[in-house]
Amino acid sequence: MKLSAELRTETGTAASKRARRQGLIPVTMYGKDFETQSLLINAREFEAILRKEGSNAVFELETDGKTQTVWVKDFQKAALKSEFYSVDLEAISANQKLEVEIPLVLVGEESVKVGIVETVINSILAEAPASNIPQSFELDVTGMEIGDTKAVSDLEVPSDVTVLLEADQTIVSVSAPSEAEVEEDEEAAEPEVIGESAEEEEDAE
Repeated sequence: MKLSAELRTETGTAASKRARRQGLIPVTMYGKDFETQSLLINAREFEAILRKEGSNAVFELETDGKTQTVWVKDFQKAALKSEFYSVDLEAISANQKLEVEIPLVLVGEESVKVGIVETVINSILAEAPASNIPQSFELDVTGMEIGDTKAVSDLEVPSDVTVLLEADQTIVSVSAPSEAEVEEDEEAAEPEVIGESAEEEEDAE
């Protein structure tokens, strides 16, 4: 995918707010042997790239007639609304290998009827080629029971991706619910008897 950027001529908080009101995001692009640039990109176009490629998106950025492959190194976003405060892009080569945090996605969690599925880590540190960064690692937890665990070695990893964690590191476990949680479940399961209080009062009379 390709995105166009324009050189940013104004800096500071006020200038950043004006840019965001115009649907633009302040961007800093940097890299090895690359002169740092302050840019502006279209917020909607950038969000579309993230939706399609994930948070570790790699794409082509065109600036002042030149095209550069970039990787989304970091971004700051409002917590409760779809507004980006700033984006950091790293200039890279298309065949470069990158260290990235890849999100962990659990599959089959609803099948675990007894116990609580706990994610020990939410993302997996890995080295991947810029042209083939997985959007996520899926881990099937179907049928897990209390006391069961899943480790890094249980992940299905593409041949050109290297996970930078110990193979026996636990990433998911199933624990027993606390007494408070058990009591809440039991209370929720008790059927409500309509009119019970009224009948008891009549019997008392």
